Amino acid sequence: MPSPLRLLASGLVLLGLTLAGCKKESCLGNEDGCRVASPCEKLSYSCEASSGSALEVRVLTPDDKRAGSNAPTSGNATVPGGLNAIAARGDILLGNDRAVAVIAGIGNTHLLDPGGGALLDLSARGKDNDGLNQVLQVVGILPADAAHYTSLEIIDERPTRVAVQLRGTLDGKPEFPIATLYEMRPCEPGIRVRTEVLNTSVDPQLWALADGFYWSGREALPFTPSQGAGYQHPSFSLLTIGDAFRKFPYLTAALASDPASSYAEVACGKTDVLEGFQSDQISSSGLPRTVVASRDYLVFERFLAVSERGDVASAADLALEARQKLHGEKYVTLRGKVSRRQTPLTSGREVSVIVSEGDLAADPGTRIPWTQVTPDKEGNFQARVPAGRTYSVELHAFGRKVADRQLDDVDADTDVGTLAVPGNTRLTVRVEDADHPGQKLTAEVFVVPVDASIQKDSEGSLHGRFGTCAPWLGPPPGPSPACNRFLVNGNSPADTSVDAPMGRFHIYAFKGPFWTLARETVTLGAEDTLLTFKLRKLPLQPSGTVGADLHVHGGASFDSSIPDLDRVLSFAATDLDVIVSTDHDVIYDYGQVVRSLGLQEKMSTVVGLETTGHILWMKRPGSDLPLVVGHYNFWPLEYDPTKARNGAPSDELVEPGELMDRVKASAPPALRDQFIAQLNHPWADAEFGRDLGYPRALAINTLKNLPSRDDGTSAGMYVRSPKGGFANNGQHAQEVMNGTQNDMLLPYRAFWFYTLGQGQAVTGTANSDSHSLTDNTAGVPRNIVYADTRPGTGFDTARFNAALKAGASFGTNGPVIEATLDTANGPARFGTAPVVPSADAKLHLKISAAPWVPLDEVRIIVNGVVVKTLDGAALSHPRDPFDPFNPGPIDPAVTAGLLRYEGSIPLSELLTRSGDAWLVVEAGTRLPPAADFGGPAGEGPDGIPDTGDNNGDGVVDRNDIGKDSSYGPLRTPPPPSSEADPIFHFAQVVTGGFPMAFTNPFLLDRNGNGRFDAPGVAAP
Repeated sequence: MPSPLRLLASGLVLLGLTLAGCKKESCLGNEDGCRVASPCEKLSYSCEASSGSALEVRVLTPDDKRAGSNAPTSGNATVPGGLNAIAARGDILLGNDRAVAVIAGIGNTHLLDPGGGALLDLSARGKDNDGLNQVLQVVGILPADAAHYTSLEIIDERPTRVAVQLRGTLDGKPEFPIATLYEMRPCEPGIRVRTEVLNTSVDPQLWALADGFYWSGREALPFTPSQGAGYQHPSFSLLTIGDAFRKFPYLTAALASDPASSYAEVACGKTDVLEGFQSDQISSSGLPRTVVASRDYLVFERFLAVSERGDVASAADLALEARQKLHGEKYVTLRGKVSRRQTPLTSGREVSVIVSEGDLAADPGTRIPWTQVTPDKEGNFQARVPAGRTYSVELHAFGRKVADRQLDDVDADTDVGTLAVPGNTRLTVRVEDADHPGQKLTAEVFVVPVDASIQKDSEGSLHGRFGTCAPWLGPPPGPSPACNRFLVNGNSPADTSVDAPMGRFHIYAFKGPFWTLARETVTLGAEDTLLTFKLRKLPLQPSGTVGADLHVHGGASFDSSIPDLDRVLSFAATDLDVIVSTDHDVIYDYGQVVRSLGLQEKMSTVVGLETTGHILWMKRPGSDLPLVVGHYNFWPLEYDPTKARNGAPSDELVEPGELMDRVKASAPPALRDQFIAQLNHPWADAEFGRDLGYPRALAINTLKNLPSRDDGTSAGMYVRSPKGGFANNGQHAQEVMNGTQNDMLLPYRAFWFYTLGQGQAVTGTANSDSHSLTDNTAGVPRNIVYADTRPGTGFDTARFNAALKAGASFGTNGPVIEATLDTANGPARFGTAPVVPSADAKLHLKISAAPWVPLDEVRIIVNGVVVKTLDGAALSHPRDPFDPFNPGPIDPAVTAGLLRYEGSIPLSELLTRSGDAWLVVEAGTRLPPAADFGGPAGEGPDGIPDTGDNNGDGVVDRNDIGKDSSYGPLRTPPPPSSEADPIFHFAQVVTGGFPMAFTNPFLLDRNGNGRFDAPGVAAP
């Protein structure tokens, strides 16, 4: 039966043909050489005539330097910077005296933009505060709904205006021409934009012409003034997105990081409101959904403003000013003061004022939030709101509402008065090296409520976004302090202080898995608190190794807003030796920041990249659903901030094998022999319809062997070489552990075991995938690599990468596994090269861990099956989780307390079947129970664990499957609340995780034929 929408569209087509005709003004006739009309003609700003001299428009060249890019070249910056600044050669810079914009040049594709032309950067003049990932023109949510521009024209009419005009079609749809004009005039706090899209097909189209703002989840948060909205927006899926559309007078978004920024968009054409949907991932802001008849068109005009502060008010003030100019709407200014016990230490992000239209007694869901403002260091705040309305003013401190006030019928500028923050205090922490008195350490401090009551009383959030923290010290994605933790900078002469709510808390000092853990339990009260912790490095990490995190993100990633300084300090805080920078879709280098902090002899950085599929295109055999290839890491590469994506090649619309070819070819010849490709989170759930791991996207069935060539199946697609170079399964490494919480260990581990059984000798890795201080802790987990090189200026990258390719590493978030096997040539470590065991071979194990890392069992796995478990009395268990050597130096007699097991096991006891085999050793707590009930192909079990004991009855069965699902989910049990639980202290600093370590495989060439004859999938 025809849908109502289709009937409506068909019914309107004749009317559209009659009324539309072929419009000739602007570019609505799609003629060659047309000029898009100047947008927002009713919008006018007054300023000095000399402001026109600040107008600029130019194509960026290799000689341009982006501010804050850590470029290896010298010279002054010529292009604005910011956390998300990505301007490169070939892009177009537009600027006036108040703002600077960068538009992607044709061919400079990035993220969701298929051909260039998206708005990449928008900064306040002189502030280097770009906080935009991307703004692109769309008519819907599908890939073909995005503009694909093919031509660009620069318009220089100084001192009146400068502009860039782009023309093209919707992506892959030549029957839908589209044109956009970006324009800047003197003294305006932003950029004018006009987009025109035509329907030259014979069929009506349902379009929602809009700007798509890509926020990505950990950056700027959208805020819209509509009933029950503000920061709150209805959740939706790709199937229910139509229900999430709302109307609003303006869209704002604020980035609460350093440097701060905020943005506002206002419609300035024939419509006076915007319509769209919002989420912390993406916003759509534009025209209402409209049936566009054949030969008809849509025109969308808007003004996009930028401010230098990181609150909503700084942008909303500009939006209300623009609406007054456009529509004559009157606004008033509210002023007030927030009183605190003492002046805040930083920008005061722990305090925020929300102003909503409506009575305080009314249900908050019926009020209209108009703005949010962060007071300055003196406590002063001001914000504009529409005149003639009643407002509720609410003060939030440490993520909780603490005071409010109602203002009735506000028709003039109004003094709100003073709002007081109750019960705040200050905590100052110093961390020292116990073995070097007075020597300060960089570390991470965690503040943990002592009981459920304190937890409840201190729990807060950023106005309901980014989850909850107890206590809430600052926005989770941003700089320190974030959530319930903060960095202590051992390089600073001053001790580290934070403002905090009052209450009784455990204060933990943490410096990574191979140091002692320290804790003080204190009452944070009216008097300030000063704590000094002493930590010591434990003799745990094997000699000749380096600890490396091969997957970390910073502000250069589209989904991270942690500043570079905090990012590098977080590496030092967990005592990492090697960091591979793997920001999404851009190459980046932390080397200059490392040097600025004087850490160049303590850590080494490797330049890398994480490619991230955005544009849906790939289809697996038997499915019509478009997919992406997931995420891959690559290193070492060369960082060049003058190039698009800092030198990274385009990663869209290609299979993994071609992507590997492309990235390797982009590296300088001297680095290509070291080239490493890593498959990231291979079985992660899709986000916003985009798979994060290629094997899951293909729905590989691990109960079946892989074919030797492409046989037309998903498995065949996995092994094929799309361009004759790398195969799609040509990665050198694969993540087994990803993230501090480690909640997807079981499926990642299962897929790695499967590939080992298929003869793909791929190094298993363990990485944090940290994007902030709170989502995952950098270096937890990490890889211990037998690289025979040391971090610092003499670090040998080639030797390090060769060791990784050879599988000479183990992954861990605490336990240390030293393992060798007897061979005819002597003891051999694990790795990706086959070894021939001696006739009476034994497996020699030494398992150690810091006293605060509980260890329940050691597992020996052969061909995917646990063949031996060491637990109970076989293992030692330290009595004191804190420093067993305090006071005094390390006592060799006590050092034995770090050793949990040492012994040898005859290989014959572990191998019960003939033929070659692979062997892996694991150590940690017991794995959570799980079962396999289905898979993404929808064809029943696929060999990958997908469902946990979600109802807590001790059995994994179909009663644990989520509503309306055939399998899943895998939920991590909540952290323990009792100190009697051995994992309690571990869980406070390795948030939500459990101890785990694994070796790379011993590939046993038992018949001595010089190769590893893979066992394949075991017969049922």
